[in-house]
Amino acid sequence: MRFIYLLTAASILCFYSCTQRSEPSEKSIAADTPEHITVDGSELKYVVEGDGIPCLVIGSSVYYPKTFSANIRQHLKMYFVDMKWFAEVYTPENLDSVTIQTIVEDVEEIRKELGLHNPLVMGHSIHGTIAMEYAKQYADKVAGVVVIGSPAKFGNEEYTQKAEALWATASEERRAIQEENWGKIKEIDRLTGKDATAAEYNRASPQYWYDPKYDANWLWDGMTVHTEVTDNLFSRVFSEYDMFREPVNIQKPVLVVMGIYDYVIPYTLWDTEYESIDDYTFVLFEKSGHTPQLEEQEHFDRMLINWLNEKIITEAN
Repeated sequence: MRFIYLLTAASILCFYSCTQRSEPSEKSIAADTPEHITVDGSELKYVVEGDGIPCLVIGSSVYYPKTFSANIRQHLKMYFVDMKWFAEVYTPENLDSVTIQTIVEDVEEIRKELGLHNPLVMGHSIHGTIAMEYAKQYADKVAGVVVIGSPAKFGNEEYTQKAEALWATASEERRAIQEENWGKIKEIDRLTGKDATAAEYNRASPQYWYDPKYDANWLWDGMTVHTEVTDNLFSRVFSEYDMFREPVNIQKPVLVVMGIYDYVIPYTLWDTEYESIDDYTFVLFEKSGHTPQLEEQEHFDRMLINWLNEKIITEAN
């Protein structure tokens, strides 16, 4: 069984100066105006869209804005930030020095640079896993955590077993489409960077999307992808990963959203160990794969707005 691991990344930015700095106030940026944060020589572009609760969306300033509705932007002021592997201006680093801890510190640096005080932190796929890792250490800096299509375990035997077990339940039609897609390797071999990444992602559409023939190329338009960084992330940094290896003590609301038809990051990875989180909500979407915020957008919006009203706004008051 073959799986690809993509659009699941978070910042791999190295060590920072130990000089203490006061945190700036929240930056006031016109919606859709690209700005950037320079970290370790790489320029991480970000855009700010919407009004409402400040929400740091880690991952990409190009891809992720396309997946959320205009409606949700009436409730959230969304800061979409590139991670280093998606940065247009990328300064190469020693990838062996990258760890989950350095990634967590990168997110904290971004939060401080943006002047965000207790924002909601949101991430999709591995970015959601990073959001959880960040909240483990900086729970006092966030209002809550939203995790979408993210693995609680990755790069280990349990992940492989659960992914293969879920794929075994897929329909014959879905599996046949996937087998046909695997035969397109010659078309992909001549591609590099973003084009190769998008093609690989599309080739695995039956495992990523409720619609097994979904064409996601439009989501990748305008993207920059540094595949040497993403390869390192999935093959080394998150090898043998287990979010609940040690008890998780997050004293803030946590929302986990998964799709039944996500065969790459199966919802079955989230087992009863999450009960160690005091305020935990798990929502399973029945007509979504890896990206419920796009695949069932109206349903996702209603669910998230209700959760915000109950868990974030009510508790803040």
